[in-house]
Amino acid sequence: MEDEGIMLKLVVAGEGGVGKTTMIRRYVEGVYHDSILTVGTAFAAKRIVINDGHGPTPIKAQIWDFGGEKRFRFLLPKFCFGARGAMLCFDLNRFSTFLKLDEWLSLVRDNTENIPIVLVGMKADLHRAVDQKEVIQFAKANGFKAYFETSAKDDVNVTPAFEYIAKEMLGYIRRRVAKSS
Repeated sequence: MEDEGIMLKLVVAGEGGVGKTTMIRRYVEGVYHDSILTVGTAFAAKRIVINDGHGPTPIKAQIWDFGGEKRFRFLLPKFCFGARGAMLCFDLNRFSTFLKLDEWLSLVRDNTENIPIVLVGMKADLHRAVDQKEVIQFAKANGFKAYFETSAKDDVNVTPAFEYIAKEMLGYIRRRVAKSS
């Protein structure tokens, strides 16, 4: 039987309609589909191999997709349990979704153990309403590990964003194991 690898839980959060589910489907299935509203949470998994200087390490990424509607927000704290990384997403052409990032960041940080978090600007193929300099400043000020601008439709930066956070999650696990030994 093939080694499934290290199981790592990733949470993907942000306002409703920013494209989280579409981006996850592009990454996991390799296809683009306009998605409908995620009710509560959705789950996907993908086996990947990370080479982080310790040799190739198989990982099974559990990707938890949180519905961004306010009515589902109460679910997030419980579903963050055990997360080893997070992606916070906003729509580059809806400034209001950028303004809500503080709330999402607090929800994730308050319910996890100092996990690595990346910021993802979605729908880069459409008209931009959020200034890139402002986003970069926000990312630096709030300690994000990286910032990616993606387009699930055009398949731009989707795989690099997921591979980056997977590598950060693996590093997070390695540091925790080293600390406890």
